Amino acid sequence: MKTLAIALVAACSALACTSPTPAPPTDPTPAVRNVRFTCTNGEWLSVRFFTEEARAILTRNGHDIALQQQPSGSGFIYSNGPNTIRGKGQDLTVEIGRRVPLQCQAR
Repeated sequence: MKTLAIALVAACSALACTSPTPAPPTDPTPAVRNVRFTCTNGEWLSVRFFTEEARAILTRNGHDIALQQQPSGSGFIYSNGPNTIRGKGQDLTVEIGRRVPLQCQAR
């Protein structure tokens, strides 16, 4: 009986001294999502969505345009006033000032 008690104390001491096994890393949703689009007029553009900050950056013809997320009943809308992107699924509409909107699709 004395030997069993010593063995249990030794086992408990050994377990208490070991460090816990760390949990495997989780793959959180990326804070930034970069999506490239091709448009019906043949040009391409990209949008970086900063979901945690409710903003996006449209890159078109080498120029960055910062946009803020807007309320949307369906899909998404980002705008800074004269420039707006809106979309749902793979489709994107780009409105630059008073120009004809561009119709684009994710690649």
